[in-house]
Amino acid sequence: MTAIIADSPLSSLCPLYHFSFFSVSSVPLCSIFIILDKFFLKMKVIICEYHPWDSITRIGNHHYAREFLQAGWEVLWISHPVSCLHALKSDNRERVARAKAGPVRHPDGPTEIVPYTLLPFYNAPILRSRWALANSHRFFAPPLRKTLSGLGFDNPDLLWITDTVLHAIPEIVDARAVAVRIADDNVEFGNTPASLKWAEDKLCRRAEALFVTSSPLEERMRPAYGSKLHLLRNGVDFCHFQGDFTRPQDYADITGPIAVYVGAIEQWFNLEWIESLAKSRPGLTIVLIGLANIDLSPLRAFPNIRHLGPKPYMARPAYLAHADCGIIPFRRTRLVDSVSPLKLFEFLAAGLPVVSTRWKELENLNSPALLASDADEFARSVSRVIDEKWKLNRGEEFREYARKNSWSARFQSAMDALSRFLA
Repeated sequence: MTAIIADSPLSSLCPLYHFSFFSVSSVPLCSIFIILDKFFLKMKVIICEYHPWDSITRIGNHHYAREFLQAGWEVLWISHPVSCLHALKSDNRERVARAKAGPVRHPDGPTEIVPYTLLPFYNAPILRSRWALANSHRFFAPPLRKTLSGLGFDNPDLLWITDTVLHAIPEIVDARAVAVRIADDNVEFGNTPASLKWAEDKLCRRAEALFVTSSPLEERMRPAYGSKLHLLRNGVDFCHFQGDFTRPQDYADITGPIAVYVGAIEQWFNLEWIESLAKSRPGLTIVLIGLANIDLSPLRAFPNIRHLGPKPYMARPAYLAHADCGIIPFRRTRLVDSVSPLKLFEFLAAGLPVVSTRWKELENLNSPALLASDADEFARSVSRVIDEKWKLNRGEEFREYARKNSWSARFQSAMDALSRFLA
């Protein structure tokens, strides 16, 4: 409390403020100042998210954090815990170093904590057990309660949780409200430990509000959680994709039309559809942007397919602005059926026509995207939007759809759902 008061706006306005707090003879005056201080202090939210704040992957919670910051909230970002086991992989060593260095304040962003634990929850025998998941937070070093107290976040107004590994946070802090955001059908991911379902159920029971990003998730979870469950789909930072952008150097030698994909390239990505498209339209260049966790070697036989690897979020608008079509070639699975595709809104915000696999949530969106059920229909649809110049002739229609699905609108819906708990 002392640290919070020392940084209070009132401390600079009234010299007696400090004196009244420490003076035994002025307790009533102290109480008045504390009440006034509560009025002037910013609202505080802790966001628990798997990805680091400065990850090259930009997901929904990054945008919600921006909305909280723009609304005047103080934001603390807690990313996925790390351990000595994570340090064995070179791409995790920076996160481990950050965890050991302690909290960091990002310029124009939140304060971030990367917890370090001596008992990691890890997809390996014993460490993926419910016991390890239930107790991992007890081995955080330093203790998370101590870190949060030092930052003034031991009594936040709101806990906003997506990473279910951080299921114990509601027991560590005294928050006015807990919101849990379910962005995917997590149990459908390959090799997901059963203990994560226990943690998700625990968080959902504790939460005052549950936010799910798709109607199939809503249908699955509504019977268990009733009126506290809210459909809150993904959105788009519309303005980020507006403007005149320089043609990327990666496109310098491309003279024909471009179909672009931006996002994770995982087991749900349909390589066969990409191969079929490349064969059917050799004059089309297919550009894949994103980290690949599957074998892309079969695509090397096609000179009109290029995998550029991941690109920063700030670079994405240029790659979309100079393409002719956005593609989403996913395999239809139960996991995919529940996906609210952030890239759909980003493609449309850039004025791009979109051709995608048909799945349940996309059908429910009633978007202007063309949906395909097989490889031939996918290839024909891509050819149609390019040959009929949909980008030129219907670009404004696409942008208007995206504009109505902004992150700002989603944030307002979330705040409306939480208002009675934060009043």
